[in-house]
Amino acid sequence: MAEVHIKEIMKYLGLALKGEEGSPSNHHQADDFFLELKFNDPDGKKSGIVDEDFKNETITVDCPYGSVTILFDDEGQLKSIEIC
Repeated sequence: MAEVHIKEIMKYLGLALKGEEGSPSNHHQADDFFLELKFNDPDGKKSGIVDEDFKNETITVDCPYGSVTILFDDEGQLKSIEIC
């Protein structure tokens, strides 16, 4: 199992915004980022497994880093998680 903490993502996002590699970021404005983790197949292949309870649903919750939106596709499968 892989685990990545949001602080690690924000550190590397800050480095990218500053055009630097390998050093800790001084970018400290958490409101300046948007992160999307995509789970859908980039080729558009469907799983064939349909979860009726989550078809085309969207769940939005708050967290210490902003608003989190969880999107499900037309099969009810996890499509993406967005943090902004």
